[in-house]
Amino acid sequence: MKAGAKKKGRRAKSYSQAERIARMMRALASRGMTIREMAEEFAIERRQVYRDIARIEEEGHPLTQSQDTNERTWQLPLNYKGLPPITLSPYELMSLYLAKSHLAFLKGTPFWEDLESVMAKVEAGLPVRTTNHLERIVRALATLARPVRDYSKKKAILLNLRKALLLQRQSRLLYQKPGEQIAGSYVVDPYSLVLYQSGLYLLGYSEATRALRTFAVERIRRVYVTDEAFAIPPSFSVEERAKRLFGVMEGPAQRVRIRFRPDVAYMFKERKWHPTQRVKANKNGSVVVTMDVGGLEEVASWVLSWGPQATVLEPPSLRRLVANEMRAALRPYRS
Repeated sequence: MKAGAKKKGRRAKSYSQAERIARMMRALASRGMTIREMAEEFAIERRQVYRDIARIEEEGHPLTQSQDTNERTWQLPLNYKGLPPITLSPYELMSLYLAKSHLAFLKGTPFWEDLESVMAKVEAGLPVRTTNHLERIVRALATLARPVRDYSKKKAILLNLRKALLLQRQSRLLYQKPGEQIAGSYVVDPYSLVLYQSGLYLLGYSEATRALRTFAVERIRRVYVTDEAFAIPPSFSVEERAKRLFGVMEGPAQRVRIRFRPDVAYMFKERKWHPTQRVKANKNGSVVVTMDVGGLEEVASWVLSWGPQATVLEPPSLRRLVANEMRAALRPYRS
């Protein structure tokens, strides 16, 4: 670091001291924290942490500290009932309802029920002035998501998946692949539940194939959670996997180059379909989009959705895949 250069720290939060203390109390009611951890968590100096702790004690809250001689921890009783109410501004509430609207396809599932419970608790603590604007806040938001999958009949399955994911318990799935009449049995270590294009997918390690596999939740017929615990490998990362794949289908990452006509070129300057996307503009107004992705079947479906606006440049395997699909689609129209 250069002499005189300021050390870059965590960006300061914008909430007031009262809001910070309320957040601190909620954190302390869930786990023990050291002075250093609180300073990092709330982006304040250590001396300010001591002042906030003193304020909490002065107000009569049962704050305790450990007797550890190395680094003491402070904590409130687990699920302490004397926590300050959660207050939201109309704009924060609007953002919350926007997030909820994007998950409307989960109605009838335990996730939606939990979300409704959280929203009811938030609304119960709202000031009258905000409550009066609640209907207008809800109407100011609209979400159009199609196609929508119906998970209302998967409540028992999702309850078991949630249990297996949180407790890290090996599970046996009865899973029916497309086109098959009988569901097969799969022993899986469930790693993560992935939300992709209004669909839920279970990502887990399959004992049979000894590799990561993706299971569409709508095709899971039953879940049996066992008492066998497992550990997720430190090398596993949903984020890193998402950078490698175009969607949810497995496949080695390959260099993909697609040319899009000038009519739709603006969309690739304004939107990003993949983290590795790079866009090069041509003199005629067209653009060449380059990505390093796996799962070419999903890439082919995406290219086909653009019709004549898109032309695959590489790899050759993707060109052949798209060309074959186009010929097959044209066949019924030749007569």
